[in-house]
Amino acid sequence: MPEARLPSRDILMVLSRHAAFAANRPGGARLQQPGGKFSRLILNGLMLDDATLPGADFSNSVMVAASLRRADLFCAKLRQTDLSEAILDRADLRGADFAEAILRKASFQQADLRAGRIVMAEGADRVQNTSLVGAKVDGAKFRSAQMEQANLSVASAVGADFSDSDLNGASFAGADLSEADFTGAKMKGANLTGARLDRANLNGADLRGANLRNVDLRSVDIAGAALSGAIYRKGDALPSEIEIVLAAHSHWIATMGANGQRAVLTGKDLNGVNFAGCDLRGADLQQCKLHGANFTDAQLMLANFAEADLRHANLSKAGLSGANFSRAQLNDTRWRGARLASAPIIDPTGRAPMRMLPVQVAGASLGGADFSGAYISDVDFGTADWHGIKLRGAELVRCTGLPRTI
Repeated sequence: MPEARLPSRDILMVLSRHAAFAANRPGGARLQQPGGKFSRLILNGLMLDDATLPGADFSNSVMVAASLRRADLFCAKLRQTDLSEAILDRADLRGADFAEAILRKASFQQADLRAGRIVMAEGADRVQNTSLVGAKVDGAKFRSAQMEQANLSVASAVGADFSDSDLNGASFAGADLSEADFTGAKMKGANLTGARLDRANLNGADLRGANLRNVDLRSVDIAGAALSGAIYRKGDALPSEIEIVLAAHSHWIATMGANGQRAVLTGKDLNGVNFAGCDLRGADLQQCKLHGANFTDAQLMLANFAEADLRHANLSKAGLSGANFSRAQLNDTRWRGARLASAPIIDPTGRAPMRMLPVQVAGASLGGADFSGAYISDVDFGTADWHGIKLRGAELVRCTGLPRTI
């Protein structure tokens, strides 16, 4: 960033008069300088509340902790400006250019950062989007800000607060949004391609039609988010909409149900889906179509597959303690090296003693299922159709309903 200098005596006089105006002191006068030139100046702690500065040029200036509440900065130039800890609450920043600016811990609460419409001399007009391309807005507060079509591509917004903001059509392509808060934000059609969202909060955000290609959502809180029509990355092992559900489910597990959302996929057509290595503990997959699905190495403790169609599915090496397969179609499934043990059920209130819940296969069709090398304990096969079941090398502990000669 070019070296900034102290402002001239004339500029200092104008600024001091505005400070007096803002403080209601005698001799004060509101600063009204459309297109004013304030570039490459040291203006730390500057008081510009309610100033009228549309189109003003503050490029490359140092304005740490400056106060610009309700200021008119329509289409102002703030490129590479250092506005760390500055306050721009309720400011008119439509069409402003903050490209590569430093805005760490700055406050933009209820500010207007929508596109600005500029009327040209010949009578035509053009729209200029607010630009924060490459800006550093870590920890900045944009709560309830109007930021439609704003461009924050490749910006660093770690821990920034965008809650309840209007970000419809905004671009965050390639931005670092780790731990950012988008709770309740309007983000229809927003572009988050390649953005980093580690531990970000999108709870209740409206992401309909948003572009989420190449975004890792595994640690993101997306409970209650609207995601219909959103675009996800192509060629994934998981369908995009399932990846979203699993991201919320992972957060639900990590917080012991305090945040996130349990995966409820009842009745979904998931034929052939690759769930290998996924954590689906406690997930609800009742009546799902899972023909040929891959659950190799998946964590499926207490998952509910009641009445699901799992024919030809692969559950090899999966953790299946306490899972429910009642009345499921399990013909020709593979369970090699899987663990089918009882799962402990604990009453969080402490009023009831801990109990053990075994894997349930009552009424299931297990014809041709291959349990070679699996560990199976306390399972009752009595009402299941187990004809043609393969148990070579399997360890059966306290299981019932199977003949000794099988």
